[in-house]
Amino acid sequence: MYKTSDSIIPYPMMRSRLDTFTIINCVHKDLFWKLIGHTAVLYKCPLTEQLLVFESTTLNKYTGKSGVQLIPFGLWLSKYPGKVYARLPRFNDSRGDGKDHKYWRDKKAEEFIRVHLGTSYPDIKSWSGKMKLAFAALDFKLFGVDLFTYKGDDSGIFCTMLVIMLLDFCGIIEDAVDAKEFEPDDTRKPNNKFDELLAEWASYGPEVRLK
Repeated sequence: MYKTSDSIIPYPMMRSRLDTFTIINCVHKDLFWKLIGHTAVLYKCPLTEQLLVFESTTLNKYTGKSGVQLIPFGLWLSKYPGKVYARLPRFNDSRGDGKDHKYWRDKKAEEFIRVHLGTSYPDIKSWSGKMKLAFAALDFKLFGVDLFTYKGDDSGIFCTMLVIMLLDFCGIIEDAVDAKEFEPDDTRKPNNKFDELLAEWASYGPEVRLK
């Protein structure tokens, strides 16, 4: 498990710094879910500036829903049973091309959320769904080929897969990626395969603990 600072910065002090595309990494208090991990991403409403967490989960106990959902971040943070960390994005939009890159990214994020909201989580009762999750955590390449690449027919989206899909759709990840090959730890450790795929104008800071 990736080690990071456990000094908590209270949410009210951090709120103004949090924006769309902030990655949320979680460490559940329950040992089983702690080993699995959880990843989500923030979306900031451009009209109300309300922060919302965009996630896919097996079951959110306080909403009673599973799959892809959008929840007020303050409520979500107060209810999450464990540690919560944020990685803040850094975007260099001074590229001299006259484009409003932030506006474009935010509109793409809104489009992505509208399309995927309500999508199911992988069916963990089926063998195919179980393998989809397991293969995300297994990386073993032979002659440049990953031997544990999921080829099944489960159409569900799990947590880290959703985050990678969003960043890819919005151009923050430039190279072609297979989003279902990413697991929660991949967005925590700096300078790993996730950070290496970011566009040259994009980066993420180290984790900041919020809870």
